[in-house]
Amino acid sequence: MKTKLIQDYKVFEGNYNSQMPLLVEEGLIPLTFKEIMKYKVGAIKSKGNKEMYFWLNSYWDTSTGLSYFNKELIIIPNSELLININEESRLSNGSLISNEDYFNELKKNYEVIKRDEIISGKSLTKEQAKNHKIWNKLAEEDTRLLNEFVELIFAKTKEIYGYDENMGIYLPDDQEIPSIRSWYINSQYISNLGDLSNAADAWSDLNRSARLCGVSQKNFGSLLEEIARKSKISNINEAEKAFEFYNLNKELLK
Repeated sequence: MKTKLIQDYKVFEGNYNSQMPLLVEEGLIPLTFKEIMKYKVGAIKSKGNKEMYFWLNSYWDTSTGLSYFNKELIIIPNSELLININEESRLSNGSLISNEDYFNELKKNYEVIKRDEIISGKSLTKEQAKNHKIWNKLAEEDTRLLNEFVELIFAKTKEIYGYDENMGIYLPDDQEIPSIRSWYINSQYISNLGDLSNAADAWSDLNRSARLCGVSQKNFGSLLEEIARKSKISNINEAEKAFEFYNLNKELLK
């Protein structure tokens, strides 16, 4: 099964710490959690069975990371440590081992979410999902995308199963030292009579079976062309500079 929503991509299936290196070795870029959300929205809106099957039939792992320690949670949209993981990386109970210095550096650049201040371990109502701190961070604070995603997922589950709750957040237990896991989105396609759960999970081991999607740099070029067109920038090089500037300074621009 293939998708038409992106071009020049490849799906990697196997252990996370063995498949991510293969993805990177081929010069591809792993999709983030937000990008998976975006493609799920596109698939549902397309009303194409093949597109919905591709994006909704199974779980997707991402390069979006969760750094956690001492009941504090940090969402990393595109974790460099996860992208550089390999089979020699030091794991403990399935998590990538970090240290307190690195965790404290992350705290300077990303919002810290207190574990005991959020709902986790169970399905959410629509309003809870829209206002959940972790879902907001997974969507990289793109409120419009998150609201659309929630509306579409909840509409489908209500239509097919009568569900009023969905999109739970599932977290790993704290470890004795700072640790990192990847976020994956768990889902099942409606035609399979599954539960169409779009839970956000970060509790699976990094040496377990994963499903990653790597995209070509060409897709990034298309994004830059779109930025240039919408912003009336004269050429793609200027768009690339603007995009890089935004990425480097987005925390300061909030």
